[in-house]
Amino acid sequence: MNLSIFRRLAAACAFFALSLGSVPALAAPLSDPLAGDVNRSYVLLEETFFKDVDRQELIDAARTAISDTARKHGVRLKVAAVHASDDDRATLDGLDAAISDAADTTRAPATEFAYAAIAAMAKAVDDRWTTFMTPDEFKSFKEALDPEKISGIGVLISPDAASGLISIAYVVPGTPADRAGILPGDIITTIDGASTKGFTTEAASKLLRGKAGTVVNLQMQRGAAAPTPVMIVRLDIQPPTVIYKMLPGNIGYIYVIAFGQETPEQFDTAVRRLKDQNAKALVLDLRNDGGGYVESALEISSRFIAQRPLVTVQERGLPDKTYDARSDVTIDVPVSVLVNEYTASASEITAGALQDDGIAHLIGARTFGKGVMQTLTELPDGAAIKITTAHYLTPSRRDINLKGIDPDLVVGENKDARPGDVAHDAQLRAAVDELQKKIAVVKP
Repeated sequence: MNLSIFRRLAAACAFFALSLGSVPALAAPLSDPLAGDVNRSYVLLEETFFKDVDRQELIDAARTAISDTARKHGVRLKVAAVHASDDDRATLDGLDAAISDAADTTRAPATEFAYAAIAAMAKAVDDRWTTFMTPDEFKSFKEALDPEKISGIGVLISPDAASGLISIAYVVPGTPADRAGILPGDIITTIDGASTKGFTTEAASKLLRGKAGTVVNLQMQRGAAAPTPVMIVRLDIQPPTVIYKMLPGNIGYIYVIAFGQETPEQFDTAVRRLKDQNAKALVLDLRNDGGGYVESALEISSRFIAQRPLVTVQERGLPDKTYDARSDVTIDVPVSVLVNEYTASASEITAGALQDDGIAHLIGARTFGKGVMQTLTELPDGAAIKITTAHYLTPSRRDINLKGIDPDLVVGENKDARPGDVAHDAQLRAAVDELQKKIAVVKP
């Protein structure tokens, strides 16, 4: 017989045997962290998802995912039946065994099968926000809300069209650049002796960054004055989730990029500095803010609202719970809030509270409409599962889920808009116009 034909027949026989469910007699047990991932995810989905869950559907989805994953490795595997029962331990032992058997049979990592099973169980509840994240995906998710520190001087930069040099767009409060007296609008003419003429933002950033504790020497120019030398020691800096500036007419502008853990502290710093500059009104920009931590949204909302409802939360099997603002209001000037179709989740909680409690008008476009909350749980091996555990209502008990919040003043986004630039941002310009009228009314 031709040797190549013999090999093909042998491979076919092996595939046929595996398709009948042939597995090693004793599969290696799952590691404790991996078993913990699977078991914890199943229990959390069963007990905390905001709607009733069919446990057997979770298990069946996991079994199908195990089988599908084996097929990707060229093995048609029949996964033993696992029956969901009131005894979670027995149910999960069966699921763990199925994952172990699949890994041993295919000689593929057990992690691959465990993750596929968890992802399938999360998908089985039919909720777009309930998802499983691998360790790498979880890391990226956290970095979006709370970015890792970067060693540098603490500025955001952009090319200066007039000079071709690099301009300071923003100075992060409390950073080396801030302490050195650098201001937005200042021009960096040289970095460590190299002219910034024609530099891209990326090229200049690469030179400004470096190991914490090292020195960068700059030539800085303000207005028509001659450039002056500035020596700055780099430090590890938390990228901001809040950016602020003073607009013409003493109107403060605060853009909340996302509701991270440090956002309330950054927000308070922005408010304090704008007050020091005699801000008479405030624009809160929540456009393109996809949300984040609910606690941060409630904390920032309470800066505007005293002893009134912020949000009502509905959880499965529990009475409704209303969260009220504390009495330590720190913002007592007229406020307008900018929103658009990407204002979602935690940012909608803040927008809805300020609108319902009569604190501010919303200006822009209807918000996204994510009226549910997720609980994020880190799993033993560094993965995570995010589960929709609650539905929320605004202070006036409006259900915004899949509906969004309509602004008080609808203003479309102009072409080539530059957020934060009154001259090139129609929605911001509308907010400023409204606030200028309110300022005029309260003048003595």
